[in-house]
Amino acid sequence: MSQIKEALMLTRETLMFLPLVPFCFIPVYSDIKDRPGRLFAKVIAACIGMVTVMFLVYLIWPGDTGGVVNTGICVAGFFWLYQREIALERFRLWFIFLTACLIGSFSYLFNHLVDIVLYPEATVETAQGLYSLILQIVFELVLVLVLFYPAKKYIGWLVHNFPEERVWRSVWIFPAGVSIFAYYFIPYDNQRMYVGRFMQMYAVVILVLLVMVLFIYVLFYKIAYSVIEKEKILLKAGYLEMEAEQYHRLLSHVQETGRLRHDFRHQITVIAEMLKNGEYEELEKYLEKYTSGLSGTALRYCTSSAVNAVLNHYEMLCRESGIQVHFSIHLGEQVTVEDIDFCVLLGNLLENAVDECRKQPEEQRWIRLRAGQTGEHVIALQIENPCRSRFRKYEGRYLSDKHEGDGQGLKSAEMIAEKYQGFMEADCREEVFTVRVLLQF
Repeated sequence: MSQIKEALMLTRETLMFLPLVPFCFIPVYSDIKDRPGRLFAKVIAACIGMVTVMFLVYLIWPGDTGGVVNTGICVAGFFWLYQREIALERFRLWFIFLTACLIGSFSYLFNHLVDIVLYPEATVETAQGLYSLILQIVFELVLVLVLFYPAKKYIGWLVHNFPEERVWRSVWIFPAGVSIFAYYFIPYDNQRMYVGRFMQMYAVVILVLLVMVLFIYVLFYKIAYSVIEKEKILLKAGYLEMEAEQYHRLLSHVQETGRLRHDFRHQITVIAEMLKNGEYEELEKYLEKYTSGLSGTALRYCTSSAVNAVLNHYEMLCRESGIQVHFSIHLGEQVTVEDIDFCVLLGNLLENAVDECRKQPEEQRWIRLRAGQTGEHVIALQIENPCRSRFRKYEGRYLSDKHEGDGQGLKSAEMIAEKYQGFMEADCREEVFTVRVLLQF
């Protein structure tokens, strides 16, 4: 009977983890897979099941052995259930989970500090008093409430925006290490804390440890934020560079068109002079020679001169490279998508398509581009081309097959789609690479 009572007393102490459960869901509330009601029922059932298992373990192995076994079961069991309910990468969830454990560790240290004052003759092996347990649970609840906003805003931002998976695979070591340190920092005998200034030193160390933990978490957030901002600046710089490149292409096309018009005026003068002099045979030969040297007439695909210039430029490149093209453009006159954005979008996608087609045998070179308004304020665009290169995508990022890192053309297209509250997707199936873009204006 005494063994059952002891197991119940030890199991009662494990109730201190209950306030930590809701904390785990605060930063990732938007990623919960199930409905809140069903999730709540699952959490309650899991807690009841876990407490039952802990009681049985303490019944078999009372003391430190049971405590170590139950700690392992509690951490492994709850984390397994936790990651099943949240649609997020495992190591990010592991970091949040161990942060909750870290909060529990400080609550444990605070509780033991109070325990030293209330029960000066107690030891680690003495069962925790009910008043002390209630105080610890209340302290944890206060901590969770105080940290609700920082957890939701800052930790939530970190796990959703910081992309470095290598960092997430190792950053959990810090909260885990501090939690383990806190567990072993508890003195065995409370009476020894009244010798000299041990009590004051103990409280100071806990305070210093708390400040250090807060500093490390703030530093982690600041570093992550600066890394992401730097990446955004680099992306914007790359985007501006692409805009400049498209501008120079347009300028080159306009200059070429101006040169052709200038030359054409001279040709008209020569033709008029031949007609005036009745030199019909020479005129026929001259026209045959002139028309054979023409590279084609610029086509008008839509009302935007800039877009027409880009499409004609790439149509000419495709013709020179032996690439069959089919451009189907149906855009209204009231399109408010900026010309430079649409030109950069088309230019990058067509540039990628042309580069890929040049790797194919000549008989398998083709590009299909379709763009049109599917609604009054919606533009849909799709481009297809043959693809034999390995299409790589990692953590939602499109990787380049030309160099290490992101594919700048697709990244730029994705940024433009986001600017217009749309989306971009790319895939390669049956050796056909397809990019789809939706823009809203």
